[in-house]
Amino acid sequence: MLNLLFAILTSAGIFITFKYLEKYKVDILLAIIINYITAAICGYLLSDKAFVVQNIIHENWFNISILIGALFIVVFFIIGRSTQKAGISVTTLASKMSFVLPLLFSILYYQEAVSTNKILGIVIAISAVLLSIYKGKSDKLNRQYIWLPVLLFFGAGTVDSLVKYAQQEFLSNGGTEQFSTLLFAIAGISGILTLLIKRESLLKLLQVKVLIGGLVLGLVNFGSLYFLIASLNSSGFDSSVVFSIINIGIVACSVLIGLGIFKEKLNKVNLLGIVLAFIAIFILTN
Repeated sequence: MLNLLFAILTSAGIFITFKYLEKYKVDILLAIIINYITAAICGYLLSDKAFVVQNIIHENWFNISILIGALFIVVFFIIGRSTQKAGISVTTLASKMSFVLPLLFSILYYQEAVSTNKILGIVIAISAVLLSIYKGKSDKLNRQYIWLPVLLFFGAGTVDSLVKYAQQEFLSNGGTEQFSTLLFAIAGISGILTLLIKRESLLKLLQVKVLIGGLVLGLVNFGSLYFLIASLNSSGFDSSVVFSIINIGIVACSVLIGLGIFKEKLNKVNLLGIVLAFIAIFILTN
């Protein structure tokens, strides 16, 4: 249960960090790059095995870590583009609801048992997410770009599904630190290449506020992936239950943090969503 709790708290930490990055007008792309470099260093320092490139390329998880690392950056760009073109509300909805894909993947591909309690808990969990992020007056949806949030839904869901696959097939007996190191390193390199393609100076990465913001973001980002895999390995719950608990926990935690720290206003529907989130967690863990 501690791994589940830490997975929720570190993921919520990403939300807090992004809020402060926005507040202090830190370039998000630059902070994201520093974040991935920081996360890769965390994985390297925590690994009990030497990170030897010649050995890494022969690991059975090498190819999938490259794929996930590249998808990290791609999904990030889709989030930014979708927010600008399709609208904030629909982008948030697509991002939060993407947990349905790894949930279904775990049930269908790995033939996880489906009980009445699990179905009830998952339905309440999905309802909790929808209600927690509901806004009475949402921003106008630009239907011309509806394909962007749809792409985000499948992109983010695919990333989590691939993480589940890697954990189940390759990481159940260790190797999480090395896997994470390579994954985040690939994402960081992809980000640097993006800067070069845009012909922007790499010296921008050395701005103090970018370094601080990226460092904090990298620490919680690494923690979110590390504790997600640890939860899948050792929580004792089915993967579908783990994904449900973590995602509704993140949403509920983020909403409460927004209320307490950033003084964001909640409507009655949001409050109902938070109540349902805790009910769903209770059902899924019993």
